[in-house]
Amino acid sequence: MKTNLQTILDNLKKSDYATATGTHMHSQMRTIIIDGENSRGPQNIINQIKSVPNLVDFFTPHAQTEVPIAGYIENQFISRRIDRMIIHHATQEIRILDYKTDTDRAHFFDKYAKQISEYKKLVADAYPGYSVRGFILWLHDFSLQEI
Repeated sequence: MKTNLQTILDNLKKSDYATATGTHMHSQMRTIIIDGENSRGPQNIINQIKSVPNLVDFFTPHAQTEVPIAGYIENQFISRRIDRMIIHHATQEIRILDYKTDTDRAHFFDKYAKQISEYKKLVADAYPGYSVRGFILWLHDFSLQEI
């Protein structure tokens, strides 16, 4: 009994730590703007962003942060918030980005892929004629994955 209770408590601590870490990273990521001399945010994170091909665009002044989106998917109303979104009107392309702090990509991958697919569908409905691409930024190693 004691072992089971200890396991439960340990798992709760891990879950609380993961939630706190994710919340902290999201709050830091929300503040980052990369704009030459006018950049702002934690420099160590800015440097990591700059090291990833095609990622800086999500952090320019033209990118939107914490974008609310809502609509219907399969007759169910869905309301979400996209971490970052960039709209390129000239090419009619929209790219969306969601941050994930998990270190085990496979564990929740299906859930996250579904989430990005929902974002893409909702954005495509809101912007007819635009192509929509979705990405996950894995914050534990700053790798970018297209979904």
